[in-house]
Formats: sequence, C-alpha cells, structure tokens
Amino acid sequence: MKSTVDEIRQRFDADVERFSNLETGQSATVDAPLAMTLVAQAAAVTTPHARHVLDVGCGAGNYTLKLLEHAPNLDVTLIDLSQPMLDRAKERISQATTGLIKTIQSDIREVVLPDAEFDIVLAAAVLHHLRTEPASRPLAL
Repeated sequence: MKSTVDEIRQRFDADVERFSNLETGQSATVDAPLAMTLVAQAAAVTTPHARHVLDVGCGAGNYTLKLLEHAPNLDVTLIDLSQPMLDRAKERISQATTGLIKTIQSDIREVVLPDAEFDIVLAAAVLHHLRTEPASRPLAL
C-alpha cells in the first residue's frame, strides 16, 4: 500500500537529523555524496549564468548545498512537505549563499510557480513519492 501525503510528511518531520547529513548522504543511491556532487557539477556547468534555483522536495537542503559549492550565491526557492525539513534547509543554506531564500511548505503538485523564474530545478529525491495527481490540477513545473 502506498503512503499518503500525510504519512510522508510525518515521516520526514520526524527524520530531519538523518536527512541533514551532507557527508554521508542518505541510504538511497540518488542521495549518495558522489551522485549529489555529479548532479551539482552538471547543473553548474550547463547553466553558468544561473541566478535562481528551485529545489523541489528539498529535504534538509543537501542538493542545494552541493550546487552552491559550484554555483555560489544563487537565490533559492525550497519546496517540501515538511516544515522542520524546510527550517533546517533554510538554516544551512543561509550560511552558503548571499542570495534570497524562499521556503514553501506544500505538496509540490499543488504549488503554483511563476513561469521562467528558475534557471535550475532540482528534484532529486522526490519524484518517486508522487503517486497520483491531486484532483485540482496536474503537476506543471
């Protein structure tokens, strides 16, 4: 049986410390330190004039932190179901950028975002959580 959005939110609300470990990543391959570094390097190289990154399902901000090592001082928009994850991500990322940081606590399928606002979109460890679209409208990022 698939987890509900509320079950996913509760699980991540309770697991901020584990998901905040930048040195070891998480147990999934997509969050391994080498994978994070390669994604960050690729994003930085392919968008050298980037100014604004969107991190969808940001967790504790690990991918954005890695990206900021290669593309410093970006403006950052963070989306996550979990407010404790957003709080930790903002705290950590604020030490790594002089850019603006915006947080949005929401199901990513329900967020309305402006067109042509973001130069880089990270969605590293979130897409597998999307089971169905909400009745209101389809996902459009």
